Amino acid sequence: MGRNVDVVIVGAGPYGLSLAVYLSARGIERRIFGFPMRAWRQMPPGMYLKSFGFATNIPAPQPHFTLPEYCRDRGLEDFEPIPTATFADYGDWFQQQLVPDVEQTNVISVARVNSGFAIGLETGETFAARRVLVAAGLGYFTRIPEVLSGLPDELVTHASRTSEYLKAAQYIGKDVTVIGAGQSALEAAALLHEGGAQVRIVARRDVWWFGKFADRSLLERLLNPNTTIGPGRKNWVIQHVPFLPYYLPTERRVRFTRTYLGPAGAWWLRDRVDGKVPVLKQTSIAAASERNGRINLRLRPAGGEEREIQTDHIISATGYEADVDRLPFFTRELAQQIRRVERAPALSPHFESSVPGLYFVGPASAFSFGPLVRFVAGAPYTTPKVVRHVARNL
Repeated sequence: MGRNVDVVIVGAGPYGLSLAVYLSARGIERRIFGFPMRAWRQMPPGMYLKSFGFATNIPAPQPHFTLPEYCRDRGLEDFEPIPTATFADYGDWFQQQLVPDVEQTNVISVARVNSGFAIGLETGETFAARRVLVAAGLGYFTRIPEVLSGLPDELVTHASRTSEYLKAAQYIGKDVTVIGAGQSALEAAALLHEGGAQVRIVARRDVWWFGKFADRSLLERLLNPNTTIGPGRKNWVIQHVPFLPYYLPTERRVRFTRTYLGPAGAWWLRDRVDGKVPVLKQTSIAAASERNGRINLRLRPAGGEEREIQTDHIISATGYEADVDRLPFFTRELAQQIRRVERAPALSPHFESSVPGLYFVGPASAFSFGPLVRFVAGAPYTTPKVVRHVARNL
């Protein structure tokens, strides 16, 4: 077994990179594993951030490493809309400048040993760590409705893998049904339509669109100030008092996290969807089955009669939900020791799980801390708080 290390970071996305920088600034020995910005890099060309530029910084104690500064230095849009490819480039630049020692391999085993952890890598290396910070991305937590679970994998693609489907050019001339009403559903539908597919959107409710921030009146801006998660007084409270949701009763906090900041499309996407892609609103899927290599869907409109359609492929833009058991690197014994909120880890005010020394950040922490931490915008609150606690205990 290799030499011990104080802290291991699992994941090299925005949260993982930020943790690495803050730990280094405190002189704490750490190793970070993962593939920098891989999930962002895998998004299809033509996609954009729904968030504002100033809301999508990777936090660092050093100045001049924000996304708007990166964009302005290169003559790029720095407010909205910013291409996801630009954000991925920014993350790569941030990593190369501040975290050049990212080890691009996977952690395949985390086991509890005495007061620390035994870490196993896919390279075959094993070593011990005193603390483990899990910065796992959404890719582990994709959610596909139960009604679609019986369909062959080649006929259903989660929205997080839209890029793979587009690259294979399987969609050209095909009938594709997109399930969902959020940004990923609307963006996938636009890209498929523009690429030559016959597309429809099936949504359980109406499709809502955000307005352009620059078009808001002075009074609207005063009454509903802009924040890292969008305009609104409640959003202002969530950003500036980020610990508040933690102290809500668990059931209320989980419900709030699931429903607040729900699915909606950005203003700059609307012209690419309205009048171009049919939207079956307030419609649910009653049943789905495979028939001769195609999918037979029975649709149930609200207040209407059920009807059947056939489609060649489904893009399921139906979100994510954290589940400890879907993190493949935990041993079964360790996973069973982690107390849960629903299927997500239940965390202390410092993001520490019920297993001492094991922390979770990002989307996995949302059922403990509310909707802010589902986004990169939650990192400025999360990262310093976690690192302070780790440093104090080390």
